[in-house]
Amino acid sequence: MKVKVQQRQTMSDIAIQVYGDIRGLADLMEANGIGPTEDLQPGMVLECPERIHDRYMSDYVARNNITPATAITEKL
Repeated sequence: MKVKVQQRQTMSDIAIQVYGDIRGLADLMEANGIGPTEDLQPGMVLECPERIHDRYMSDYVARNNITPATAITEKL
């Protein structure tokens, strides 16, 4: 599966969106060859291995069209 990065999304946001749990972060990093703190650009496409770590949360996020986006875009 592929996921298009939205504005202000981090690798952790994508892990929760796709896998339902932060444990999916390792799967994303390995599949895409990038680190957990790498700045993602809107429109990037990430490869997401077909795994689920928390079925309930994954289904909830998909059913409610939730796209977590927690990156801070301006410096304080």
